[in-house]
Amino acid sequence: MGLRRSEIDARLAEFAAVDAQITDHAKANAARYRAEHGISDEPYAFPTYRSAEEKKVWVHKWWVRPFRFFYRHLPVGIRSRIKRVAT
Repeated sequence: MGLRRSEIDARLAEFAAVDAQITDHAKANAARYRAEHGISDEPYAFPTYRSAEEKKVWVHKWWVRPFRFFYRHLPVGIRSRIKRVAT
């Protein structure tokens, strides 16, 4: 009716062997592709930028408060022009 345990183990061993062959071929293809295109095997290292919060810390200093108050009470048109020039 069904397969015997020994037959099942034999089939699983076959599948494992085929899987190992496919893995070896895939690794070889990936290594060849990297070599052809000059791609490093090392993992990508993301650049370390300071976070936006760290860049804006000076905005909250005590000496900036009068400037911030003055800027916030300017008309929107003037603020938008200042913003365009500043960026």
